[in-house]
Amino acid sequence: MSFLNMLTNLLPTLITALLLVVGIVLIGMNRRHVGRAATLGMSGCGLLLIGTLINLVLSILTQTLIESYGSSMMAVLPFAYLISSLFHLTGIGLLIWAVVARRAAPQQQRPQGPGWQQPQQPYHQPYQQPGPQGGPQPGPQGGWQPPQPPHGGDQSGY
Repeated sequence: MSFLNMLTNLLPTLITALLLVVGIVLIGMNRRHVGRAATLGMSGCGLLLIGTLINLVLSILTQTLIESYGSSMMAVLPFAYLISSLFHLTGIGLLIWAVVARRAAPQQQRPQGPGWQQPQQPYHQPYQQPGPQGGPQPGPQGGWQPPQPPHGGDQSGY
């Protein structure tokens, strides 16, 4: 078998192994936020990686082992592929479990510094009864007010 044929046959397995390594690293980086689901996901990717590496080794060495040991090796190969399949099935099961695993709600942490206070409810002005004209009663208004003249505002003379 030529090197190019062997590389072409092994390329999908190598890409899968690389993708699983990247998955383990990315899930591990996010483990603190996701919790148990991340641990399950990392375990699933790890088992899939082991199964993929077993398949890779078997793909590379099968021809050599059969040439070296003859037909007695043919009895061991199905067992090796069965072990690889069990790793794959368990890994996929763990990944599915990680997706549906209940995630703990993120806890909101309050700042623990001096001067921190509980947020206050907004101030609501009490309801004012309408005055004798049917409108709201005059009351103090916010903002700048012109100065009031002395003696009730009578400016006709003293």
